[in-house]
Amino acid sequence: MPIALAGLIAVAAGAFASTWPGFDPRNVEVVGNRRVSAEQILAAAGVAPHVSIWLQNMGAIARRIQSIPYIGAVRIARIPPASLRIAVTEREPFAILRSAPEDAVVDRNLRVLEPAAGDETLPELIVRPGIALRPGAFAATRDAVELRDAYEEITMRQIEPRVLALDRYGGLVVTLRDGLRVLFGQENDLGQKLTLVDAILAQVVRGQRRVAAIDVRAPAAPVVVYR
Repeated sequence: MPIALAGLIAVAAGAFASTWPGFDPRNVEVVGNRRVSAEQILAAAGVAPHVSIWLQNMGAIARRIQSIPYIGAVRIARIPPASLRIAVTEREPFAILRSAPEDAVVDRNLRVLEPAAGDETLPELIVRPGIALRPGAFAATRDAVELRDAYEEITMRQIEPRVLALDRYGGLVVTLRDGLRVLFGQENDLGQKLTLVDAILAQVVRGQRRVAAIDVRAPAAPVVVYR
């Protein structure tokens, strides 16, 4: 009897939750957004106005919101009797990804956020031509991942890259903020090469010499080209 009674109560509760109009969403709050408007998020969410908050598919709602390029994580809370709270985390612009003829703003996960406007001050990652840079898609090609990882390792040394690219042999070429080019070559010993570049840059600053390029593709025999 207790089991049967519990089952009966559960069925009755489910029927009540699905039919009582007092559970239909009357208020949907959006928090955490700065770049994306609440109106755009609500439009993507597609919350059914005449379906109980207990029967709404929160996973599907979250996935629809995450289809907006700038949206990362989504958390949705039911607040009885008739409210939903949508908390979003927005993605942050990280770099300009250039794949001729297209340029796009991407985040650290290399998700395409929007086409580049041309006035951004973000670092540039130049990859092979022809990659589709559709907003919302991930452009995590091998080249793009290598350049992103190299950028993060370089900036840890307090060096500010402006443009990162790979030469025809797959060697890393970096242009710094002041226009100086650094030819790193293959990235398997990037840490060692960065230590060498640090030492060369320190000597250049002390000597007040103007340098056009530093070639550390062969670390045992670095080449410095002066202007």
